[in-house]
Amino acid sequence: MNKFVFLTDTHYWTDAPKDYGAPKMLTKGREIHDAIPPAVNALDPDFVVHGGDFLCGGSSFDLPTDIFEHSIRDVRETFDRLSSPFYPIPGNHDCDAQTWKFDAFNAAFDVPDLLSVDEVASDLRIVRANVFLGDTKEYGSGEWTDDHDARLREIDGQLTVAGLPALFFLHTWILPDALPEEGAEGRGCVSGSRQLLDTISQCPSIVAVFTGHRHVNRITAYRDFLIVDTACLIGYPFGFREVTLSDDGWFSTTFHRLEVPDTMAAYRERDDAGEDAEWEGQPHDCDSGVLIPRLQEIRG
Repeated sequence: MNKFVFLTDTHYWTDAPKDYGAPKMLTKGREIHDAIPPAVNALDPDFVVHGGDFLCGGSSFDLPTDIFEHSIRDVRETFDRLSSPFYPIPGNHDCDAQTWKFDAFNAAFDVPDLLSVDEVASDLRIVRANVFLGDTKEYGSGEWTDDHDARLREIDGQLTVAGLPALFFLHTWILPDALPEEGAEGRGCVSGSRQLLDTISQCPSIVAVFTGHRHVNRITAYRDFLIVDTACLIGYPFGFREVTLSDDGWFSTTFHRLEVPDTMAAYRERDDAGEDAEWEGQPHDCDSGVLIPRLQEIRG
């Protein structure tokens, strides 16, 4: 059995002056970040993955470089307090708003150059994707390129021969929540999402895909694998996923909510607090047990 934690979209800004759009509570970032390490460590996971958007870079917030870099140092200190191995991926808001570059973020965190494969257990690998290697200002949801595609197919071939399952992590969605217009990607989907979805469908070692970005909980059984989208931690419902993969192919997840009473009280006072259901998803999007056919096939 494998057990890990997936959290995403923690959007930290040192001394944020306001909260911006729902469901984010940026002014409560310190309380939220102080609550993360003890809540995660109490579960004693085998490893932890962050799905990106650690920060508030990019155009939406327009942080000065010095505040952005101060925020990086604060965030690094928070995640250094985790007791389990930690694996980050970048999000679109992890770039400097003044330069659109990821240099400062990449210097603080071990992010993949394109795709990385990490041995998190003798019987499990994770594949982390960096889809922000081009023009983030133009492609705010990132780009899945032919180079990404070729590398993923190569990785899948190696894992299939070895009889190993893998979990795939990227920041942005790959499955739209509504039928997009012809020639367009779905809202919040990585550019090239259709190609990526087709490729994963043809890569039998990839048993589940994990994303953040849209701040919504959603679990979808797609063909013979899962797509697991997760709500932000900086806003309602203020939580993260604990995930287990059984030896006989079962995926189980529990959504853990942080104990952040001041933040929750401040959130309840907002005019848009009634949109809770949109972010939280349905009950089965928070807590579920699903048999993954690919994982069952690999693990026998």
